[in-house]
Amino acid sequence: MRKLVIVCVLLAAMLVPLAPAMAQGGEQFTCPNQGGTMVVAYGTDPRTLSGLYANDGNSLFVVTFMAEPLLLGGENWGDHIEPALAESWEVSEDGLEYTFHLRQGVKWHDGEPFTAEDVLFTYQAVQLESNAIDWRSNLMQGDKPMQFEVVDDYTFKVKLSEPDAAVLTALAIPIVPKHAFSSLEMVDAPYNTNPIATGPFKFVEWKTGESITLEANKDYWRGAPCLDRIVVRFIEGASNIANAILAGEVDFARVDGADLTPFENNPDFVLQTAPRDLMRYVGFNVRSPIYSDPAVRRALAVGLDRQAIIDVAAGGFGTLADSLFNKAVFMYEEGRNQQYPYDPELAKQMLAEAGWTDTDGDGILDKDGKPMTMRLVYMGSWSLMQAIAPVVYDNWRALGVDVQLTPLDEAKAYEEIYDNVSEEKPYDAMLGGWGLFGPEPDHYRNYLASPTGFFAYNNAEVQALFEQGRKVTDPQERYELYAQIDRLLWEDLPMIPLYQAIGAWVYRSDLNIDAAELNGTFLTGLRYPERVYFEK
Repeated sequence: MRKLVIVCVLLAAMLVPLAPAMAQGGEQFTCPNQGGTMVVAYGTDPRTLSGLYANDGNSLFVVTFMAEPLLLGGENWGDHIEPALAESWEVSEDGLEYTFHLRQGVKWHDGEPFTAEDVLFTYQAVQLESNAIDWRSNLMQGDKPMQFEVVDDYTFKVKLSEPDAAVLTALAIPIVPKHAFSSLEMVDAPYNTNPIATGPFKFVEWKTGESITLEANKDYWRGAPCLDRIVVRFIEGASNIANAILAGEVDFARVDGADLTPFENNPDFVLQTAPRDLMRYVGFNVRSPIYSDPAVRRALAVGLDRQAIIDVAAGGFGTLADSLFNKAVFMYEEGRNQQYPYDPELAKQMLAEAGWTDTDGDGILDKDGKPMTMRLVYMGSWSLMQAIAPVVYDNWRALGVDVQLTPLDEAKAYEEIYDNVSEEKPYDAMLGGWGLFGPEPDHYRNYLASPTGFFAYNNAEVQALFEQGRKVTDPQERYELYAQIDRLLWEDLPMIPLYQAIGAWVYRSDLNIDAAELNGTFLTGLRYPERVYFEK
């Protein structure tokens, strides 16, 4: 009962918020030491530097050093609701009007003042369909857009057509400056590669294929950063990043999946771990003739050694998933769903019961004269997926599935998977990862309750429950609704959740991140990067 009480208290705070004038992280921090450049490492070039279009890891890693939403706790912005550019807010008694009180004295990186007009401009741009911004559904209630009003420079209202339990996290969208744009049209705006924001670090230079340089925002509202600058180096693969740290080329980075023994008991480095709000999974195209059958999907789950994937691909840094939701969501409950055991013989039996047997002795299962083939796609440049793919292949090939591993280059991966909003998918299954969704389960709706999502999953019951879950404001009732969704998805398995990630960060021993707070629910790993400093 204690866990349920904690959850309900948290949800109640989300539904009827009255934020304090100064919340966690809002207090001023005095830097013990000032100056220096921290070199961090991550992936490859971003796709964009606009917070409104950044929805991939390479982009978000850079953007979250620079941009800020009204409040933290939404997708990509941590694991709990916390004031940011809005310092407080209140809700009308009927739950239809949210009034936000914005921080005064906040400046954009070019020195212009931040006002409610910037918030209005941002939300209107997101709602503009031609901008094709992923956040658009956040600001819609069915087919009705949320309404906004600027009361004065530092007061902003959001008006709803019906109560919306997910509204606070839905509004956690990075704000952009109105004065940096000539119109609401943003697709090809210069801003996308040369941004202006309000965060602790501001954009300086992008050397394609090499690095991005950010410098301290001395006028930052939380206080000037301790560091002079951050350089983000593009290095693919945990082992390559680890080697760069050992060579003194990188100061701070996440290296889970690499050999960490060189950093253990090494006085020159600090090694820390933290849970991450991330899931790794195998997703099915549920419109595929073969994999539309939940019995087949359950059998494949039983025939997949997920612990081996953690050990081999993640270097042991992960925990077996028992839900399609990440552990950060308010309604996650460990043990609610019974684990699918790894049992190849049982998996073969389950497939046989679903009608799949090897009738011709060629080692491949068949049914009604058709072999069990699988086109399994993934982004070929993603080193983690490169490591996961062979394990999945070996396990399912041993069951008699003719798995055809298909690594895709980045452009093709976005074409076939990530930007594909058709119900027709050119794959049977795909390897992927998602996360940074925060405490709100409604953020999973576009993936688990949408026929145009990655899995083409069109379960009317699940869709109806998601819709109901956003409208219900009673904490206990909402908890039970999403618990029901959780159980249905675990039974239906449009995707097999492999594991929840644990992050391992390594940094120089003279780099102090204590006040910056290592936090795996932020892609950078730091809740307050402006508080990082070098020991003298």
